Amino acid sequence: MAAFDLKLEISQEIAGYLQAEAKNRGISLSEVVSDILADYYAELTEDQILESIRIGMRQALAGQGRPAREVLAEVERDVTGDARDR
Repeated sequence: MAAFDLKLEISQEIAGYLQAEAKNRGISLSEVVSDILADYYAELTEDQILESIRIGMRQALAGQGRPAREVLAEVERDVTGDARDR
């Protein structure tokens, strides 16, 4: 990864958050800022989200996939650790 110096003017509140995050994670402030920026730019665009919805709708209309109630019940069992239904 290429490195360069960058000066930012941020509020004390944000600076405190970033410093606490760096301390909690045991990494440098630069790494925290890099991680946050990488996550920000890794988010899907609106067009990508809409295309994913279109694909899902096409699959559902074609009868592909599983019923939503079945999937949600499985997720609930996984989250609650309900061993009775496994």
